[in-house]
Amino acid sequence: GFAKSHLDERFGMGTADALQRLSEQLTRVELQLMGSKRLSNPFLINLGMILRQVEKERRNAHPVTSSLPFEDVKVLRKAARYARYAAAAYLNDKKTIAAHIGGLQAEDIKAVSPANVILCPGFFVAVDQQTDDIVLCVRGPTGGAPEALSEAVAPKEPLLGGRANASLLESARNLQESAGKLLMRLSQESPRKCVAIVGHSTGGGVASLLTVLLCSEGCPFAKLMATGKVKCYSYAPPPTFEPLWALPAWVHGSTHSFVYGMDCVPRACTGSLTKLYLALKKVDELQLSAERRLAYIRGDCGLDAVLPDYMDVPQGMTGAVSSLFIVGTIIALFPGEAGRGRREGAGP
Repeated sequence: GFAKSHLDERFGMGTADALQRLSEQLTRVELQLMGSKRLSNPFLINLGMILRQVEKERRNAHPVTSSLPFEDVKVLRKAARYARYAAAAYLNDKKTIAAHIGGLQAEDIKAVSPANVILCPGFFVAVDQQTDDIVLCVRGPTGGAPEALSEAVAPKEPLLGGRANASLLESARNLQESAGKLLMRLSQESPRKCVAIVGHSTGGGVASLLTVLLCSEGCPFAKLMATGKVKCYSYAPPPTFEPLWALPAWVHGSTHSFVYGMDCVPRACTGSLTKLYLALKKVDELQLSAERRLAYIRGDCGLDAVLPDYMDVPQGMTGAVSSLFIVGTIIALFPGEAGRGRREGAGP
């Protein structure tokens, strides 16, 4: 409790809860790698120390990008509108959803379904008169980043010659069962309309996997995808698949994944948590008392040591902790000079 209060006081309310959930996932990584608890100090304290130094040095102030501006105006225009959809997915009735998005009437919302116990996320389906798309929008986690981190490090399951996040894949399959027939009926009634699949956070991960399930060869929307009429707009999704080369080219061409700054959820998978765990192990080995560590987090004392925020995984360990990756074209969003937003392509 003492460490938690210091973290919230120093870095803002909610920090301790997010780091606590991260600590739970790191415990799983530790047991997988080491077979037992190995660190002397709580993960929360070691994480707080790294966070303090990263903030002080303004380390990782901007994401690594291609430095090439992303300038597809059509994609950006639709993405701006569908970001409102992603936010509206947390609402529960047609009138409120339509009002939040704007330019829609309640009758344009064709279905609203809350999350249920069979691992099907909440969703709604709308016909958007502005974009002329049929839109399936997937709800993300109601518990925010802490909940998303838990799902992001789920086990992996085979898919299309690769492996996908098993939890998100199960959600995508259940969503296909729940919404697929309505989506197909609306598409058949309006064959000229395109289909957009939208989601935020874990909902974005589900949206990208659902696009694969709906449009693979022999699946209901395969022909529509072949004509370029199915697109996925995913906001802050966790990594969902590996290796990326196993996916058909149309998956990457049809999916646009937007990542803001150094958001942790799009970087969270077993591979990245292993790199963080190895950094925490290094921090834990420093000859410092718990009191000195807490004093550093509070800003009451300095520290000569350089604290790593990740360490590369040793060669012999990489097979057991391989990383998943974000699907599609990744667009990094971050503040530029004079506060102007920048949009640049980024690698997986």
